[in-house]
Amino acid sequence: MKYLFCLALLSCVSTFLSGAEAKNISQRDSIGSETTNGKIFVLHRVDKGQTMYAVMRRYGTSIKAIKDANPGINDQLRADQVIRVPYSGPAPSKSSAKEDRKKKEEKKPEVTAQPSVASGVHTVLAGQTLYSIAVKYGVTMAEIRQWNGLETDNVQFGQELIIAEKTYLERTKNAFPAPPATKDSARVISSPLPERPKKPAAERAAPPKAATGKRLTESGLAEVINTEESSSKYLALHRTAPMGTLIQVKNEYNQETIWVKVVGRIPNTSANEDIVIKLSTRAFEKLSPNSRRFRAEISFISAN
Repeated sequence: MKYLFCLALLSCVSTFLSGAEAKNISQRDSIGSETTNGKIFVLHRVDKGQTMYAVMRRYGTSIKAIKDANPGINDQLRADQVIRVPYSGPAPSKSSAKEDRKKKEEKKPEVTAQPSVASGVHTVLAGQTLYSIAVKYGVTMAEIRQWNGLETDNVQFGQELIIAEKTYLERTKNAFPAPPATKDSARVISSPLPERPKKPAAERAAPPKAATGKRLTESGLAEVINTEESSSKYLALHRTAPMGTLIQVKNEYNQETIWVKVVGRIPNTSANEDIVIKLSTRAFEKLSPNSRRFRAEISFISAN
């Protein structure tokens, strides 16, 4: 009688412990658990892309045990499929299972920040302009043009630009190193610089001498002399002024003024009807480098 009572007591305790353990697993697992023939099975919902091997590793069981608990199951699991997994240890909690899935979904490749340009050189990216590069590095467009020998504001993709004065000075120093010191260095350095050559009389701002006579003033269009020959002097063609006459020419738009020397006559044709003076290439570029013609005012001393 006492033996039967002990067996009944042990059976009740076992049932209670099994139920408590099943309840504990149900609380900790994302789906729950069930007990069949005294065996506890975890009800697991398959994650997207999860394999039979991954489920086996998670619960510390075997693929054969999972297949025995789920007759007819395929090796290829489907997302959100619910399978029974034999319980042989602590099952993952509901919160931890969700957190693991969330971490996998939210995990993204690390993006490394672009390092600062410590070398003082910038490589032009697609769509960048000289203005945007100057703003990026806190310098002026004129400085970038000077440091890189640019004649315009145009930049090209992949072009390397110096964007720091320190880098510019270092490269200039390396390109033109100082000569080695000698015994005569002090004497060479202290020697006076050669005197700069003076400009020709025709290129000065004022005529060399004040001529006597009547001053004439004319207005009209000025254009360049069409010739294949080029000259570095300020020369001109006029209708009536004698050869060698110095004429003051002023661009009425920008008020730039020079003196030129008459070396010939303007052809008397209909094409030159509105032309008051024709200038050599050097003189024309000095007064109006960005146009083909400009409105000019000329004045000179006539001997008549």
